[in-house]
Amino acid sequence: MFYQKCRALDAAARYDYTVEFTGLGAPPPGTDDVGFCTQIGVFVRKCLKNGEPETVKQCKEHVYKTIFKAVYPSLKDEKYLQTAVVNEVVRTSQTIARRLLDNRKSKYKKVCDGVETDSPFLTSCFLKDVEYSSLTKADNTHMEPFINGQTVYVPLAKIFSTSNVKQLCGTFETLSRLITGKVALSSDGSALLIDIEYENEELENEQLLPASKE
Repeated sequence: MFYQKCRALDAAARYDYTVEFTGLGAPPPGTDDVGFCTQIGVFVRKCLKNGEPETVKQCKEHVYKTIFKAVYPSLKDEKYLQTAVVNEVVRTSQTIARRLLDNRKSKYKKVCDGVETDSPFLTSCFLKDVEYSSLTKADNTHMEPFINGQTVYVPLAKIFSTSNVKQLCGTFETLSRLITGKVALSSDGSALLIDIEYENEELENEQLLPASKE
């Protein structure tokens, strides 16, 4: 910035101009302390060619005129809106799935406490119990995520209920339209699918390992 100002002052002196540095573009509401969005240098000629004095005051009042204003990237453009929605949906669904998996792991460890066995049979039976129990609950409410095999099902209704997604999409129909073909969905399109094969393998490996004794 110092280099640009030096060049501006040099150019003004060489061609008989004055230069004033000021701001351009008011900052967003609540961020007045950060100053203007950018800066400009206003060059004013010291004398007009016809010899009349320069009306500096008038120039200062009309430093610039706003011709067009746009927020970039604009969410009014569906391409940018779709990208924003897909990113938010993926982030939200992963958060929901992570909570479900952590809850399952916590229950799994409680079952394992006091059970002296390292057989994977216990893991298999417990996982099935958790999966089908959650599946029944999801069918009744249409809102709760559930595990089926190697996949977490996160209902779109659950995702749409979050404030960020609802604000971006406005309607559930818009949500469905924008993410179709961009993320993995169930056959009826009612839930987003997240693969958890690695999570299941990790849980089974923990059961195979003997518990450490202090």
